[in-house]
Amino acid sequence: MKTVPIVQAEMLPIVKSSRMFHYLSEPEIIVLLGACEQIRFGKDERIITERDPGDCLYLILSGSARVTVEENGRDAYICTLGAGDVFGEAGLFMNLKRTANVAAADDGMTVLRVKRSDFMRFIREHPAAGIKVLFMIIYSLLAKLREANLELAFERREDIAQDDIDDLLRDYLEQK
Repeated sequence: MKTVPIVQAEMLPIVKSSRMFHYLSEPEIIVLLGACEQIRFGKDERIITERDPGDCLYLILSGSARVTVEENGRDAYICTLGAGDVFGEAGLFMNLKRTANVAAADDGMTVLRVKRSDFMRFIREHPAAGIKVLFMIIYSLLAKLREANLELAFERREDIAQDDIDDLLRDYLEQK
């Protein structure tokens, strides 16, 4: 992990192209960049560790990241995130442990990181811009919740199907 200087001219189009900050004006993005750090990670370097506390939001500027969760002592793959994707949003609002691991998939993967205290100061000093970002964070979290709910519903359907198969096999074996 290496903190690198933010070059606003380079960052403006990248930040503007992300869904999370798309509705901010150029001056609002410049102010937000003042609250951020740009960090570069090496391949397989951890950005977030499951069950660690966290208070930062991350925006991927370049490269990609793998999201995993620990399952039976091994990392289970969840998804890959790429440039423009945001993760860690819940850490801005809650003092909860992280729910997944996030690691750089590429050497030189670069993120913008904003800490809760800096984000809250941004909202206090620039409420109109802060509201735009908050709406997008809410949208992002609700989209992730919807995705998780759909996955749970699918797994429940699969469980029911397994019960049906078990019943059929039991009926078959009892007939002999």
